[in-house]
Amino acid sequence: MIKRILFPLILFTAAVLFLPKQAFSQNHSEQDLEYRKWRVTLFPPLSTNGLEAPKYTAKYSINILVGSHGGMDGGEIGGLVNYNKYYSHGFQLAGLGNITGGHMSGVNISGLGNFSKDDMSGIQVAGLTNFSGEDLEGIQVVGGLNVAGDNSSGLQFAGIGNIAKGDIEGLQGAGILNAAWGNISGLQAAGVANIAKENVEGLQAAGAFNFAGADISGLQAAAGANIALGNIEGLMASGGVNVARKDASGLLIAGGLNIANNLEGASISGGANIAKDLSGLQIAGLLNASKTATGLQIGLINVAREFEGVPIGVISYYGNGRKNIDVRFSDGGFTDIGLTLGTHRVYNSALFGYNTLLDRDVYRVGFAVGLEKNIRDSFQNWENETLFVNQEIAVTHQFENEWSKDLNLIYSYKFLIGKRFGSGFSLYGGPSFNAQITRVNAAKDYTWYSLWSPEWKGRNYQFWAGFTAGIRLFKQKAPLRFKDEFNNWDINW
Repeated sequence: MIKRILFPLILFTAAVLFLPKQAFSQNHSEQDLEYRKWRVTLFPPLSTNGLEAPKYTAKYSINILVGSHGGMDGGEIGGLVNYNKYYSHGFQLAGLGNITGGHMSGVNISGLGNFSKDDMSGIQVAGLTNFSGEDLEGIQVVGGLNVAGDNSSGLQFAGIGNIAKGDIEGLQGAGILNAAWGNISGLQAAGVANIAKENVEGLQAAGAFNFAGADISGLQAAAGANIALGNIEGLMASGGVNVARKDASGLLIAGGLNIANNLEGASISGGANIAKDLSGLQIAGLLNASKTATGLQIGLINVAREFEGVPIGVISYYGNGRKNIDVRFSDGGFTDIGLTLGTHRVYNSALFGYNTLLDRDVYRVGFAVGLEKNIRDSFQNWENETLFVNQEIAVTHQFENEWSKDLNLIYSYKFLIGKRFGSGFSLYGGPSFNAQITRVNAAKDYTWYSLWSPEWKGRNYQFWAGFTAGIRLFKQKAPLRFKDEFNNWDINW
């Protein structure tokens, strides 16, 4: 019995929705409708208006099963379907569907769906779908889909999705997706994705990704990715990647990758920041890679053809930067070999050393960050372009005989004065100030003396002043004085 009712009803609904508009206006129009206060219908044509029902609108309408009328201006209740040929204005309640061949406005509640061939506005609540052939506006709540043939705006909540052939604007929440052939703007939250063929703008949160065929701007958060075929601008946070086919700017945070043609602002990633041009602050768990880069870079590996700024990394390899080998001796007997990369102003050294004075095998690995200065920046009366000053901070991990993770660190600050002999060789040396923190009892003889040797919570501490002397090989460049370099900066005050 139910199948016999539902199948004709579905056919009837489909026919209503997809007939051309001309079919609704061959012999009558919305303006020609006659008004009656009441109407009652069992099913067409068994109604108080009989076969003439499509020529009438009413203030109150009761459809015991299915009603088919011209319009509605008030309140309508239907056991199964309320259908109005031209429009529906007011309150409607139907067991299955509220349908109009024109526009629908007011409060419409149905077990299955609310359907309008033209605009739909007001408050619509349906179990399966709110479907509008043109704009969808107001508050729509549905278990399945809110669908607009043109734009969708207001507040829409859907168990599955909000879909618009035009733009989506306002506050939308969907269990799966918000999708628009035009723009998406406002506040959108989706269990899977927010997708726009054009721009995405505002605040968007998605369980998987936010995608824009053009630009993304505002605040976007996604567990998987923020992807734009145009530009990305604003605050982007993703568990996976932020990808812009063109430029990206603002604050970008990604668990995996930030990728763009030009990447500007603060870019933080667990994996890599990759762009043709990087500028600003770049922090990556693994790699910062670009053709050109400026600013502050912090990463395990920093790579660029041209870089201006401050690099901090185990490997900071730049086409216009330094590529040196250091060999140096420190108090206590450690001889270190360092791979020294970075810029000619700021360098990073990856260190490997061995203690040549002890009667056992003691090794160390470490990392240093240094600033190279023109000698006159520290000693104004010393006028010699071959002299330089290195101020360096280093940390090394010592281990005996074989690799060990046991706490055994030495922190050092070094003030080194050097002289270049040509462009490929220099000598340097100077004092160092050192602090050792260790849980290894045999590590007390790494220094010849200690100014202070406290013990605290199972850790042994030693503090002393020492020295470092070394040589640096391969191409080197004399830095400008700070005041001269500062004057060359192109700053628009």
